[in-house]
Amino acid sequence: MNNLKSEKGSYLKSAVRQPVNWYPWCAEAFDKAKENDLPVLLDIGAVWCHWCHVMDKESYEDEETASIINQDFVAIKVDKDERPDIDSRYQKAVSVFSGNGGWPLTAFLTYEGYFFYGGTYFPKEAKFGIPSYKSVLAEIAKYYKENKEAIFSQSKDFYDRIFRDSNKFLIFNIQRINEAVKEGKSLSEEYVKGLLSEAAQEFKLHFDNENGGVDEFPKFFYFSSLELLLWDYAVNHDKDSLSKGVFTLKKIADGGVFDHVGGGFHRYSTDKKWIIPHFEKLANDNANALRVYLNYYRITGDKVILNAINRTLDFITNDLYDRINGGFYASMDADVTEGDDGSFFTWTFDELKGIFPDNEELKAIINLFNIGKDGRMREQGENGNGAAVIGGINGATPNVLYINSREREGDIVLSKFYNDAVCRLKTQRDKRKQPFIDKIKYSSVNGNIIYSITELSKIFSFNNNDNGNRQKLNEIAEKSIKPFLDVFDKNGDVGRFIGEPGGSLLEDNAYIILALTGLFETTSKPMYLVYAKRIAEHVIKNYYDGEEGGFFDIKHTVKSSKIGFLSHKEKSIADYGGYSPNSMILLGMARLYVLTNEIRFQNVILKSFEYFINDANNFKYNSSSYIMSLMHHALGINKNI
Repeated sequence: MNNLKSEKGSYLKSAVRQPVNWYPWCAEAFDKAKENDLPVLLDIGAVWCHWCHVMDKESYEDEETASIINQDFVAIKVDKDERPDIDSRYQKAVSVFSGNGGWPLTAFLTYEGYFFYGGTYFPKEAKFGIPSYKSVLAEIAKYYKENKEAIFSQSKDFYDRIFRDSNKFLIFNIQRINEAVKEGKSLSEEYVKGLLSEAAQEFKLHFDNENGGVDEFPKFFYFSSLELLLWDYAVNHDKDSLSKGVFTLKKIADGGVFDHVGGGFHRYSTDKKWIIPHFEKLANDNANALRVYLNYYRITGDKVILNAINRTLDFITNDLYDRINGGFYASMDADVTEGDDGSFFTWTFDELKGIFPDNEELKAIINLFNIGKDGRMREQGENGNGAAVIGGINGATPNVLYINSREREGDIVLSKFYNDAVCRLKTQRDKRKQPFIDKIKYSSVNGNIIYSITELSKIFSFNNNDNGNRQKLNEIAEKSIKPFLDVFDKNGDVGRFIGEPGGSLLEDNAYIILALTGLFETTSKPMYLVYAKRIAEHVIKNYYDGEEGGFFDIKHTVKSSKIGFLSHKEKSIADYGGYSPNSMILLGMARLYVLTNEIRFQNVILKSFEYFINDANNFKYNSSSYIMSLMHHALGINKNI
């Protein structure tokens, strides 16, 4: 066993018996590298990550590769879900260096923690135009020995270029910003509305008019930007923004990125049509989806959007919710077996024929879910292995289920036929070996889900017929928040993991505050507002930059922040893969200020909004969550649309 046996993160636990002598991120590992004058190999991944599993199997479980690593490197393994602070900094380094980022992230560092080479997935044997991992390891070890002085010098220069000097590359329009600031130091309503409109217009410049979303592939959800479009409609009355947002959400819910059988959303689409996903299902993505869909439902009352809300809630409360102890799990894996590619979520013609033996019904199912069309995955059995090929459909080829309801009359997802078919498929799928569920309960994930549930509960509060559903949601939310409050009572910190002290990041505190303000509004229990204020005070003391404004992603006093890239105090409003923590803590503070009218929250809010306004003008829709938080403050709104 290596040095990971006492670690909590599931990705690290999965590597305990690998022959690589892994360390977690710790000072001891860097001290050992310095003592032995070796470079550091940093692997960052996640337990849900398909290509992380592939690289583990090919290289880190291979004795020969492990021997090379153990001889020439000090190896550190990091769980992306547990330590997003480490991941975000070294992702930036690899992205600037190679033009690509993602997981697994493979970075080579000096023993001071500075990056000098890296990439993502390296195969065991050279392919895809990527060199073999063993050849990369050999070349890096050789280069380090022969060019040590240059590596140490250049790696520090690289750090300075991407962190300390990054502001030199931004164009600021200080005059315009100053003109927009009122005498009372608060950004004017007119200015904020203009910024909102500009950001929405920029998003729409990149819009995919055929499929919705950004015109790209792989294709990501950009939920914060879709929510921005809704704000643009609500505040600036831009009907085109609403239309494009609704169009996108329906396209996503029709596609294979939505799990028609079990509900909820996969991570992203590998194609432009939202059909073939990366199959892992992350709790954070689904919390964001739930909130965005319900905000659109508030405005439109669209039943197709409501169906997506209900099905997503089903996934969260059935698969991710701990009914005994409360709280929500982090993710569901994409793979079930080695070499798998979403087999749990896909269907062959032969399987469908067994579930729907009636020929007419089977034809209708094939037509409904587009079997043999764009959802068709890897080819199997088409050249004589005995698999049936009927009407051009290979009986053994996996298919992702998706629909084209926008091309039919009416909305097929609301039909009895669709819902009966989904129920029968789920009954059969439940008999399959289930994907691994990461049962770690992160504070940020739980806060995000609870926050979204309280927003949904508010919808039910306006309809007396939904009191039962509202009460059930409140019970789930209250049961799930309690362990975090218990830890806070004992340690003055909500913790990174449920029920455990210490290690919290800005995002943990931000989402717990939002969850608490939501619970106060839906239950009217004063204790939730009291806790929200106490945690906000903790955040101001430990994360707030009192000199300039804004919040650091880690505490001022974290010991590991002295190592390498963590010595950079990160403050950002960029929505990288979700909603930025700074934006969400500002939203939480803005809600607290409206609820309490306490001047200390107002002062922090104003200074921070003004600190980030330059970035927002440059980032536009890439800082959507900041702009929406600013709308809450500028318009005095303490609720979603």
